[in-house]
Amino acid sequence: MPDQTRNVSPPPIRVAVVGHTNTGKTSLIRTLLRDDRFGDVDDAAGTTRYVEKAPVFASDSEVLTLFDTPGLEDSSALLQTLEQLDDRMHTGSPAELLQAFITQADHFPEFMQETKVLRQAISSDVLLYIIDVREPLLGKYSDEVEILSKAGKPIIPVFNFIAGHSDALARWREQMARFNLYAALEFDTVAFDFEAEKRLYQKLQSQLERHYDALQSLIDYRQEVWANLAHAAALRIFQLLCDVACYRHEAEAKNGFSQTDIGSMQDFVRNAEQAALRDLLSMFAFTQLDIELQKIPVLDGQWELDIFSPHMLRTFGLNAGATALKGAAAGAGIDLMVGGISLGAAAMLGAAIGAGWATLRRYQQEIVAAMRGHKWLCVDDNTLALLYLRQRELLHALTQRGHASRNKLQLSSDNVHALPGQWTRTVNVLRQNPEWRQSSPADPEYQIIQDRLIGWLLNDGVEEA
Repeated sequence: MPDQTRNVSPPPIRVAVVGHTNTGKTSLIRTLLRDDRFGDVDDAAGTTRYVEKAPVFASDSEVLTLFDTPGLEDSSALLQTLEQLDDRMHTGSPAELLQAFITQADHFPEFMQETKVLRQAISSDVLLYIIDVREPLLGKYSDEVEILSKAGKPIIPVFNFIAGHSDALARWREQMARFNLYAALEFDTVAFDFEAEKRLYQKLQSQLERHYDALQSLIDYRQEVWANLAHAAALRIFQLLCDVACYRHEAEAKNGFSQTDIGSMQDFVRNAEQAALRDLLSMFAFTQLDIELQKIPVLDGQWELDIFSPHMLRTFGLNAGATALKGAAAGAGIDLMVGGISLGAAAMLGAAIGAGWATLRRYQQEIVAAMRGHKWLCVDDNTLALLYLRQRELLHALTQRGHASRNKLQLSSDNVHALPGQWTRTVNVLRQNPEWRQSSPADPEYQIIQDRLIGWLLNDGVEEA
């Protein structure tokens, strides 16, 4: 008979997330799930009162089942109770002692929450012991480790809230080493780092050898999903920049551009950025409630800090010149952009003829407009640069934000707001191709520009070799 069990998937790994109250257990699960709606998170102790489970998939296969447990509140009293129970019953092993305690849980109502934790610990494959490194090293934490170790399951300490607390982290590592718990890792549920998530799965691999392949499939899957998400977000930002750079409005040169013309263009830019903002937040599964908990300057889906504010230019290190201060920085008339050079009407025809028939055909609309004494209203360099820098920093903030974060993030920080070396040339190419607006042409040059901008966004603006 053929082996009927060969194609049966192994059961998911049961992972109990345990620890003292208010150390970030629910927060860790939220971050792993990319879901800020899982469980309850609050600064008050004992927010989680029941065991809740959450599956983690690799494609269609459930690899992990995470169990969020209540916090351990009085471990010292619990350890003393367990020792007294062991003296009376003379249980054969620590695990049997925990089982006996759970069986008699009705006699210990003061440990109702701890009983739920111990019951889950015994039935799990591995325990993630969450530690808030900001807390002082007290005896209750040693008692917690001693109690949890009685379950006979691997324990992996997870150090949370590590940002800015390197000395405390070192002390906690030393403390866990005293319990022979060396397979510890740093995982900040607020300042998220995908590499930390990957290391968590690798720690599980080191403790659960028989599940190595399943965990590797999870690592590979999650890494691919994360890379695709970041690329999709960068692509959406490129589409925004392309639409804005390709914007143009024709007007008679002698009349210039009216405030209505400039206002319409400003509204176009604002609306385009708002649409991109909504898409980006949706991609990363951040809700309006989460936005309100951040210092990303957004209220009701709208940027609070207007892109045309001179303050925004200064914040991002751009030159807020006289026209910007008068509110006119949004528009600059150009006649024709060829190789990054703005040509006046008098020089245009000769330059275009010198460039050849292909150039004449490509810029025939611009040439006709210029000969009629018309100009094009386009978005100016400062606004395009600010748009790029603001989106780049937003992308960085979203990829570094844990779904458990309750602190506000400051979008504009002390980061160096440098533009890539080929920025001006790239923007000029976009301006020369207004037909690229809101489209994805099969033009090799379009693809080159798209790949270049996406590369800048994903590498924080660093030029690729």
